[in-house]
Amino acid sequence: MTKIVKLRHLAVIVSIVIIAIGMAVGTICHFVSNGFFNYGDEFASYKSVEVTTSIPEDVNGNVARQIASEELSGLGAYEVSFSEGTGTVPNTVVYKFSTSVSNEELSSAVEAIQSRFEDRGMEDSSVSYHLNEGVAGGIYQLNFAAIALASAVAFQAIYFAIRLKPGMALSAICSQLAAVGVYASLLAITRCPVGLEAIAFAALTVLVTMVCNGIFFGSVKRAYKDESNAKVDKLDLVSGVAKATAKLNAFVCIAAAAIVVIFAIFAIIASPSAATLLPYVSCLIAIAACAYNFCVFAPANYAQLCGLDRRKK
Repeated sequence: MTKIVKLRHLAVIVSIVIIAIGMAVGTICHFVSNGFFNYGDEFASYKSVEVTTSIPEDVNGNVARQIASEELSGLGAYEVSFSEGTGTVPNTVVYKFSTSVSNEELSSAVEAIQSRFEDRGMEDSSVSYHLNEGVAGGIYQLNFAAIALASAVAFQAIYFAIRLKPGMALSAICSQLAAVGVYASLLAITRCPVGLEAIAFAALTVLVTMVCNGIFFGSVKRAYKDESNAKVDKLDLVSGVAKATAKLNAFVCIAAAAIVVIFAIFAIIASPSAATLLPYVSCLIAIAACAYNFCVFAPANYAQLCGLDRRKK
């Protein structure tokens, strides 16, 4: 018995366990936290306070920023933006808060800011707070991304069925589902913020898995056609090809990870903060899912489905 035979059932079990844990964590967080995933600023709901002052009353917007800062400093704003007015467009300061900040606190702060403006005779100023609902966890972006990724997986399966073998096509579909499922589950488990970049990394996961599958299954087909392997057991043959292609597939993932690390270093130099590194963490999770797929799942899964393929047409 070869190692690949021993792993063929375990690989499926491990993948199912990871995906099940991810779904459990995501489902719990959906009801007790901000959603299935830890959605980033693009998708998350938030509360905001907007302060505006006219240019004649507040030429550079300094009054608006000073008063707003004094009244809102204790509420934990995670983002503050200022837009200096021009012409008839007023100076605008926007404070963003998480949805956990109470409406009473924000309402009290708004009233205090407005009162101070009135004391200064700044009648053209205004203060308001809003609840900004996220777009259903980025449902539109996720839907379009899911359609695109599903189309890519279907194309790969059709190509493999025509160019290679039916068992390889079925195994490729399972491999893609496992890679994307593990990636999504790890995002849910680690609570790494999910923004638009996470969708791009899902596409990266599918692309790298396609490349690795193409290398592996192409080598298996060539091994099937090699007359010198006529008497070699099929499972031993699959195991041997998996070991032979492991270095090349590993190089693909290592090179991708190295590029991500280099970009992360430049990014942290330009903007030293933990938030800067979070998108790169998502990318490394995607690469880890790909590495697990080609090292363990893909060859082990095909070991169970190789009986569908004949060595020769």
